[in-house]
Amino acid sequence: MTGLTLSLLAALADGGVDPAEALTPAAQLVTATTAREWVDQLLEDGRHTRFGTEGRGPVHVWRPAFYKPQGAAVVVYLHGYYSSADSAFFEHRLAMQFRDSGRNGVFIVPETPSWRTDPLYWDDLEALLTQTFARTKLKRPEGPVVVVAHSGAFKNVAAWLAHPQLKQVVLLDGLYGADKEFQAWVEAPGHQLVMVGFETAQRTDWFLTKHPQATKLDDVPYLYDRVAKLNAPVVYFSSDRFDHMAIVTDGRVIPYLLHALP
Repeated sequence: MTGLTLSLLAALADGGVDPAEALTPAAQLVTATTAREWVDQLLEDGRHTRFGTEGRGPVHVWRPAFYKPQGAAVVVYLHGYYSSADSAFFEHRLAMQFRDSGRNGVFIVPETPSWRTDPLYWDDLEALLTQTFARTKLKRPEGPVVVVAHSGAFKNVAAWLAHPQLKQVVLLDGLYGADKEFQAWVEAPGHQLVMVGFETAQRTDWFLTKHPQATKLDDVPYLYDRVAKLNAPVVYFSSDRFDHMAIVTDGRVIPYLLHALP
């Protein structure tokens, strides 16, 4: 348990507030998780591992049955506000969505803030990757690292932009801030920023004024639609069919993006 969480629990208890009721979903899960927790099972035509940590909550790891380290990507998925790693993984059927993408990779779902009062449980991307591959005893792929983040998880992504293997960032209705950080990051060679906008559509339009060569689409295509120029440094999908939560719960947007993007 982190020092910040302990301090918060103590303050709540002193004020006569039940800490379990006041903590956010992520904080509740972090306080209830221990490093002894371990689950390994077959799930959605692949293998799912859930391991616990001290002070950082659980980490879900999924890989498809056809997984091979050669050429595989590492995809880190970060849930948005009001969710936790557990609720997002199971309620949003993430293993099924990862499977439907057909992508060869290791998919990692760690804990991230579920409200602005939560700390960044994983402020260091390399620490997350190192612990994940050490605990699962999987060979770490040499391919790129892709981060897919929903809503308020943009803050966690912004803290990771300096990682040398991070080559692709997908913001699922998540451009609520850190515009300058994302602008600087995507200007570096070999980086790609992909954005899906619903509530963030107006802010994203302003962001795109500095990227006139960006690929812009009026809606998110269906899974196997062919769309040209998805290798542009900046790609933007305006989402009309899927609202802020449907982007991650409907089961069509995440698989399409993971399937279609380079």
